[in-house]
Parts: sequence; structure tokens; C-alpha cells
Amino acid sequence: MLTALQMRRPDIAYFTKEQIQRGRQGEDVIPAFVVEVLSETDQAYRIEEKIAEYFKAGVQVVWNIFPESEVVYVYTSRKDVPICLESDVYSAAPVLPDFSIRVNELFALTPA
Repeated sequence: MLTALQMRRPDIAYFTKEQIQRGRQGEDVIPAFVVEVLSETDQAYRIEEKIAEYFKAGVQVVWNIFPESEVVYVYTSRKDVPICLESDVYSAAPVLPDFSIRVNELFALTPA
């Protein structure tokens, strides 16, 4: 739950150990890092709505992965958005500073 009325389910969400414990106690927790895998049917304005909602709720890093074009948008704010492709390395910092991957390695891991 991002708000009392708004729920989002990203394709992947990372929760800290503390967040997991709070969730087990029944508290709604906001993930620190989320990943959305987008398709050609996703509408640009809906994608932007999700990003705005995530950051408003307290998410710190959002990856939007576009498998068809093998591109990753790495949001650490709505204004700071590197666009990564080919051999670019991107990370989940500041949430997971040691977690990084090259775009071409990510897409080598996915089935064709």
C-alpha cells in the first residue's frame, strides 16, 4: 500500500531486514527498491504515474526495464534518470550500493 487508497505491485521489490520484520508485525511497508519490467502495452503516462507514486511513498530506487529494446531506466528521483544500454553498468545504489549489473549481462540472463 503506497497510501490508504493506492496499492502498487512492482514486478520485483526489495525490502530491508527491518522492513520485513515490520511487515511480519502487520505494518504496511514501502520497499526501498522496485523493478518494473515493461512491455509494449504499457502506456507512458501510466508508467510516469507509477514512478511519481513510488517516490511520493518513499521508494528510493526504481528500475524500469524494457526487454524489447534492452534498455534500463534507473530512477533515483523523478529528475535523476540515467538511461542504460549495451555495456552500461547500473546499480541499485543508494539502497544496495554493491548490487550492479551490465545491461547486456541482464539480458543474457533472460530467456529469448
